[in-house]
Amino acid sequence: MKYMKKLFTPALTLSTFFMLSVLMFAQPAQALVKIRLTDANADPMPIALTNFSGATSEENDLGKRMVGLISNNLKNTGLFNNISERAFLQSDDSLRLNGPIFKEWRLINADVLLVGTIEIIGPETSQPKMRVVYRLYDVHDEKQLAAKAYTASLEFWRHIGHRVSDDIYTTLTGEKGYFASRIVYIGEDAPRGMKIVRKRLCVMDQDGGSQQCLTDGKALVLTPRFSPNSQTIIYMSYANGKPRLYLLDLPTGEQTILGDFEGLNSSPQFSPDGESVAMTLTMGHEGNPEVYTMDLKKRKLKRLTTYRGIDTSPSYSPDGKKIVFNSDRAGKPALYIMDTDGNRVQRLTYGEGRYYAPTWSPRGDLIAFVKQLNGKFHIGVIDPEGTEERLLTEGYLDESPTWSPNGRVIVFTRQQRSGDTHVYSIDLTGYNLRRLPTPTQASDPAWSPLIK
Repeated sequence: MKYMKKLFTPALTLSTFFMLSVLMFAQPAQALVKIRLTDANADPMPIALTNFSGATSEENDLGKRMVGLISNNLKNTGLFNNISERAFLQSDDSLRLNGPIFKEWRLINADVLLVGTIEIIGPETSQPKMRVVYRLYDVHDEKQLAAKAYTASLEFWRHIGHRVSDDIYTTLTGEKGYFASRIVYIGEDAPRGMKIVRKRLCVMDQDGGSQQCLTDGKALVLTPRFSPNSQTIIYMSYANGKPRLYLLDLPTGEQTILGDFEGLNSSPQFSPDGESVAMTLTMGHEGNPEVYTMDLKKRKLKRLTTYRGIDTSPSYSPDGKKIVFNSDRAGKPALYIMDTDGNRVQRLTYGEGRYYAPTWSPRGDLIAFVKQLNGKFHIGVIDPEGTEERLLTEGYLDESPTWSPNGRVIVFTRQQRSGDTHVYSIDLTGYNLRRLPTPTQASDPAWSPLIK
């Protein structure tokens, strides 16, 4: 594939372009206000997010944009009730001069208060920086819950906003966040004058910001997946009319062909250490799909399955010891688990319907899958022992599940009966279904690891 942009993606190339400075303040008090992620019926936590203040209008504008980003992140979780700025009783000037007057925040029923400042360093230089300082307070206990300072290049303000969002989420839930991450997907559109829908490899922040398409759509691209420990994507492309797997390094834009295999190459998935890839190949066995792994350093293939049925869609467990995959060896598509050497194959699912596209949670406790049942498609989850299965969605065609870095949210493709296809997210509780913003129709998403 000749066409490939060299990327300049703020969230993806932080370590390349600047040294991110993080300063922790004195150890904060333990949060007395806590969100229970497993309680789907819990009321959202009321939180007041004040604009980060600065000494200039430019700093104030940037502070307002950053808090808007933070507000959007927290709102999208369904866990927070962001109190309207119009309800605030304490003014910005009073907050800046006197600090929080907690009784005024209690009057508007806020449980938590975010306060911050922002400073642009060297605005006249070619590479200005910014310093963001925030503090998070428990309004009822009148204690500081968290405080941190970030210093970074000005152009990376969105990433810092995502980092602050993650800090808030972690403080109030006790678990890692997922906001400082990206989603790669297939953008689908038909430009004016074109009868065929073009499919391009695209990437965005998890909130839909910083949208970029990396290929021009002249060649069909499918099944992109992120490496778990680097900003590398593996995907399939029909460049030159032949299906091949490619590795794309996002910070540099450089790509390499993983292998020139006979037949179909599909469903690539990195191992947890990023050193191997599991995939489906049809070479050498009369078009019958089988599961293989490849050592990326040695480029050595190993075949794991040997059945005449279809074996496909492998996904590693987070400890790297197991692989879950889809097979119709028992007559209809079901999920199976095997050791990473192909031994000790065990059937996982026995329920009604057909099971496809398994993907292991980064927490290791659940496996997401697609289920076809009674003319509908569902995104579901099951534990690795196969004792508990839950269906989270129901649609005309729901497919391609992918996990957030903390294993609490699933993003997937939903196609309507009309043919419109977009990317949606759903909480692990089965609540908070929402469509992710993309400039075109979108499919086949894959979530990146957290970006530090």
